[in-house]
Amino acid sequence: MHRDPSWDPLPVRGTARLTLQFLLTTVYAPVHWLLCTTFTLAFLALAVPLELIGWIPGVEAGYGKLFDALYRVFPWWPRWFVTLPELRHEGDAAFYQARLEAKLARWAVKWKQPQAELPVRTYRAVGAGYAAQRLGEYGWGLQDPASQRPLTGLKLTRTAPVQTPA
Repeated sequence: MHRDPSWDPLPVRGTARLTLQFLLTTVYAPVHWLLCTTFTLAFLALAVPLELIGWIPGVEAGYGKLFDALYRVFPWWPRWFVTLPELRHEGDAAFYQARLEAKLARWAVKWKQPQAELPVRTYRAVGAGYAAQRLGEYGWGLQDPASQRPLTGLKLTRTAPVQTPA
């Protein structure tokens, strides 16, 4: 059977590249977040008049799709952003295991939504295969395993009631 390498841990990125990305993140992130906040406020301001004409079929659904499309193209936390812990612990499987476990433990207690997305920055050095295995123990599963993109993130769905593994 063919084994897909995209579910394995990702290769370690170079120190020079990560340092440059970290520096760009520290400079650009405040500007990016200001733009995201501006877009959100603009959409909220636009929501008021749209609520008045909400009796037109499809207006609300179209507005929701437009909002989702904007943040898919212009996300709050772009994939290329690098934080200081990511810079310091690149390739450290134990750090990423702890990071994944902490996120899943938080979700087991607080996350009430039936769906979620786990970004690759959470499981980079341990791999999507390991993350998928651990997800099952916390009551999560992959939405559609065939359409997953483990190099960018995993789309999850709640398969069991909220629980924490013993």
